[in-house]
Amino acid sequence: MQGFPGQPRPAASNRVLTIGPNEQGIVTATVSGHPVTSAATFIGPYRLINPVYFGATTQLWQAYHDATHRYIALKFLQEKFRTDREQIRSLRWEYQVASQFDDERIIKIYEFNIDKGIPYLAMEWFSGGNMKSLIRRGLPEYAHLVRKIIFQCIEGVSYLHRQGYVHRDIKPENFLVSNQGDVKLIDFALCRKMAPRILWYLRPKAKIQGTCSYMSPEQILNKPLDGRADLYSLACTIFELVCGKPPFTGQNQTELLNKHLKAAPPPPEAYNPNLTPEFSRILQKALAKRPADRFKTIGEFAGALYDVQIFKEPPVGEVTPEMVSV
Repeated sequence: MQGFPGQPRPAASNRVLTIGPNEQGIVTATVSGHPVTSAATFIGPYRLINPVYFGATTQLWQAYHDATHRYIALKFLQEKFRTDREQIRSLRWEYQVASQFDDERIIKIYEFNIDKGIPYLAMEWFSGGNMKSLIRRGLPEYAHLVRKIIFQCIEGVSYLHRQGYVHRDIKPENFLVSNQGDVKLIDFALCRKMAPRILWYLRPKAKIQGTCSYMSPEQILNKPLDGRADLYSLACTIFELVCGKPPFTGQNQTELLNKHLKAAPPPPEAYNPNLTPEFSRILQKALAKRPADRFKTIGEFAGALYDVQIFKEPPVGEVTPEMVSV
């Protein structure tokens, strides 16, 4: 989708739009406490169509841009966070980083803006749920798409690395997957530029961020990160895709993080005996504790996987992806 404004502009008014489920679970809209009675609710030039997701800090809606006759995805802050400087800065940063990307495997972000007191991102609309919801359906539902999904995930992460960024939050929730197995990488709020180790240490000390089930040991320890940190997280994601659960679980956050730091990764075939030993060995190497013991790059990881059979008994109708440059 093209033609969306690219620069933030001031809010048009001081009216406050509130959107969300009421006590009966019905999504309603009010402006400054008064019910919206018009047939359509707009944020900026975008007409809200269907709610997709209500998170702790944000909402995601399918919306429509009348001027270009296109659907878009609109992410905006929940009411209690709309004046939170850190949350606004996070949305703005995601726009600044991702608006420069141009790759089929990366979701496009068109605009950051504030309208009626609501900070929002306008993004490409992609018809597909996240990988986590796919995994919950069970491997038999998507086994024929696994190879395609894995390589398209690799393509997206590899593109990000070629632009000099490390994602820092690779996980099943941050890959959208269509019914045909096409993939889009999303959520760039934690992205950071890769830098030489000396410059990393000269930066102000940042708080540790990420998702515990997928964080690399070096990320947990707040050490310098490069593409191998994302590789570890991607390997955790692929492990869950083919085994139905991540490689490490714990009763609490401390136990889980300690397993990432100290426990040997379990052999994937222990959870899915239909996985080939060759595939399992490659995945376990990508899960090595020390970055130096993993593959040097996502591209090297892709090369190791390319000629390897994933399943001992391939699923009927298995889709083979086209090999692209990574």
